[in-house]
Amino acid sequence: MSGRTTEPAGTPFGSDRPPRPYPGLRPFEKHEWLIFFGRERMVDAVVNRLIHNRFVVVHGDSGCGKSSLIRAGVLPWLEQDSARGGAVWHVGIMLPGHAPLWNLAKVLAATPDTPNSGDDFEERVVAIRRMLNFGAGAVADLAEFLGADADRPFCLLVDQFEELFEHARRHGDEQARLLADLLVGLAQNPPAGFYTVLTMRSEFLGACARYRGLAETVNANQYLLPRMEHADLLRAIREPAKLYSGWVSRELANRLIADSGGDQDQLPLIQHGLMRLHQRFVSTDRPAPADPQPELDGAESTSPRWRLESEHYQGKHGLNGLLSDHADEVMAVAQETCIRGGDSPRLIEDLFRALTEINADGHAIRRPCSLSELLAVTGATEGTLRCVLEAFRKDGVSFLRPYGEAPLEAQDRIDISHEALIRCWQRIADPEKGWLIREFRSGLIWRALLVQADSFERDRANLLGPGTTEERAAWLERRNPAWAQRYGGGWERVQKLLAASMRESKRIQAVERSRRRLQNVTAALIILPVIMGLLGWGWWQQSQVQQASSEAEGFQRELARERLWQGEPGTYPFSPPWRKLR
Repeated sequence: MSGRTTEPAGTPFGSDRPPRPYPGLRPFEKHEWLIFFGRERMVDAVVNRLIHNRFVVVHGDSGCGKSSLIRAGVLPWLEQDSARGGAVWHVGIMLPGHAPLWNLAKVLAATPDTPNSGDDFEERVVAIRRMLNFGAGAVADLAEFLGADADRPFCLLVDQFEELFEHARRHGDEQARLLADLLVGLAQNPPAGFYTVLTMRSEFLGACARYRGLAETVNANQYLLPRMEHADLLRAIREPAKLYSGWVSRELANRLIADSGGDQDQLPLIQHGLMRLHQRFVSTDRPAPADPQPELDGAESTSPRWRLESEHYQGKHGLNGLLSDHADEVMAVAQETCIRGGDSPRLIEDLFRALTEINADGHAIRRPCSLSELLAVTGATEGTLRCVLEAFRKDGVSFLRPYGEAPLEAQDRIDISHEALIRCWQRIADPEKGWLIREFRSGLIWRALLVQADSFERDRANLLGPGTTEERAAWLERRNPAWAQRYGGGWERVQKLLAASMRESKRIQAVERSRRRLQNVTAALIILPVIMGLLGWGWWQQSQVQQASSEAEGFQRELARERLWQGEPGTYPFSPPWRKLR
């Protein structure tokens, strides 16, 4: 993640062109200075300040191009301009990361004549790290140790300086205080041949006041990166294509500028859109001519080998949609090739939820994590996670850094290449169901559980309700202790709360079942006599009917016999003989 590059005099003039004219979403690298257009006046301004003050702080909004300006503009300019006079610049580039002083020591120890590994290198790293413990008092010793002078100037780039404040928040401010003190010393008493550049998001300017002398140093040496004018953007879009015997029409360039909206993501979105259009519509199986012919500004190439016109850009949702669709495509490939039956189908979601967050101002920002941290948080196997990371960091995608195919170490920091991805990829940015807002809500739930755990520890009767207990138990199935550390830890405390709440819930459920059984028995005891009475009354009624029926039949028989003996006519179908004698 940090390293030092050294190029001998004359080498910059013969640098090879990058494989494509547009890098995509990621920042420009130093070797891509050939295709870096549109920032020339800003490069001149920063170089003038750096040569005069020997210290400059470049700040601006996230994604406005600070890193690209220094890496692909200022540093190559210094190397090329000095090379004309025979001087050779040494450049060290570092990010504070999770170990600011160690990262700085490794950068300063990597001399052109010393390999970046081995016992000698490690000894140099340890020696420099010890010097850094003296803060501003280490400036003179460092200059002597490095051997920098007017003929061998050295430029230190501390990129994304705001990471130092995040490190201080997580791990204490000891290393942050020492590094800030060292930088103040470099600004106030710069050694001969030593130059320092910082890049930082403007929203962190106020945090500089936490460290003695740093705010004053920033005020005296700051450069607020201005926005690019329309003509600058046209150069950034159209000029790189000419180096590859291509042509981007002015109509397409104007349309891309209009669709970018003029916000902080403007240039990265345009660069990504151009990269995608180049990938889709330009044949890449033929190398560009070694020496493309120069063209007059504004004149169309006489024989371009490829063109990008307005009809090639048919995105229904503009540059934002183009980026979101590209991320969806990469995700689909990663799911198909990396995630097997035993892996979590939500691995990619968990990965990007770990790498993003909402800051105190409500802005979506990056949240770098080491590979080992991501393994712990996602619970994925190392092979699966590496496969997914490779899909998102490979050349032509560059959604995650470190870019490319270099093997990752356990402590390498994985980071989203640009916050435009957070703001444009709908799976992350959707305000209702996006991964970012869902992770934010999960953090609120966890912190609420911590508050409940505090209450439970004071009074064991303060438990979760049965319904909440069941819901939280299901919710925690996708979480683990490593994830909980992000929101204050306390995994064991919450587990104790949940276990006690589940026991209480089971007890309440058992009591409820007993109560329902008792109610059923009581109801049965009340209803049974009623049913028996009804049955008895029904039996008595039936017996009365049967008795009445029997009595009626007996009465009919008696009446028939009486009629027989009295000799009433019609009693029998014939008359007895003695009746005729009368």
